[in-house]
Amino acid sequence: MSTRTRIVVLLAVATSGFAIAVVSLLRMLIPGFLDTLPGSLVGRLGTGVELALSLTGALAVLGVTGFAVAMQRGRGGGASARAVRGASLLAAALVAVTMPGGVIPAAGYTFALTVILGIVVFVTLTVIRRPWLGIPLAGLVIGGLVFAAVNLEAAALPLRVVGALLGILPQVSLALAHVVAAAGLLIWVIADGRSDHRALAAFVHGHRTPITLIAAACALPYAVARASWLTPWPLFGGSAEMFAEDPSTRATGLALGLAMLIGGLLTLGLILPWGERFPRFLAGIGGRAVPPALAIIPASVVSVLFTAASAEFTLTGVGNAQESVYLLLVFPFWLWGPMLGFAAWGYAMHRADSSRSRRSARVAAEDRSIEVLDV
Repeated sequence: MSTRTRIVVLLAVATSGFAIAVVSLLRMLIPGFLDTLPGSLVGRLGTGVELALSLTGALAVLGVTGFAVAMQRGRGGGASARAVRGASLLAAALVAVTMPGGVIPAAGYTFALTVILGIVVFVTLTVIRRPWLGIPLAGLVIGGLVFAAVNLEAAALPLRVVGALLGILPQVSLALAHVVAAAGLLIWVIADGRSDHRALAAFVHGHRTPITLIAAACALPYAVARASWLTPWPLFGGSAEMFAEDPSTRATGLALGLAMLIGGLLTLGLILPWGERFPRFLAGIGGRAVPPALAIIPASVVSVLFTAASAEFTLTGVGNAQESVYLLLVFPFWLWGPMLGFAAWGYAMHRADSSRSRRSARVAAEDRSIEVLDV
């Protein structure tokens, strides 16, 4: 990632940290202010503890962001740089565990809409550059959309989802600030370009392929459960009676399952060639290098979101062992979140190494050219 991108990320982190600090102070000083917000992971310890940790985390975010910006400008290094990175991860953990709950459904619906738009763009760019490939793909997509609109009453689904998201936007805005602050610090740490290959970094770098495969495979349980809604034996809350009463429910579930499956496929881009260079059959961008930030930022955001949500899902099933195991298997966020974070870190180190190798090769070629001219 470029220095400019990292600075932009840090500015987003500082803005989010400031917002969290202000809201935490207001909730401390004004009784009843935003008491309707869902509790965080540490909220079970009491609102006072939650707000104190939230404010502490926000102030820590602001503090480490200042040091991080100084490091980006070339100040500080060695032990001090490692200390700032360690403090950044601690601050990220504090704001993550104090993130208001209930954000996963909103994130899921948002990603589902994003995936649908992304598929349309992908197919369009393919049709322009490779019609023989793009036109059949367009036919499949159009056929699927027509089937969903006619048989599943999905035509109005996008508007319904957008309306629902707008309705809960005030509720999830604070959670979004927590996610941006925590993920932004994680992004800065793993994409800083100065991370030394110590034991953990060397392990992640050397094993990034199996780590990424594990992360991608975590999408399968939910995707399979939702795909079963196309059969007479629907899993995970589906039933023939529910589908008959409201066919759009099936469309919603299938859209979420498709989004999760696409998310798993995109995760594979962290180790496959098209994660470093856009496929040549895409018009306009085909053959160009993929900006590292385009992969690192979304993967880090989802990693923080899933890791924080894993505890929430675990606690949901407390007292009911069967429900707890069911949730942990269908939503393996407890594994997916950390593995995706490590996969993004491995990708960042790989891209940084590749960039250094290209620069070294270019310098060597220039040196050889100069030697030839001197001769």
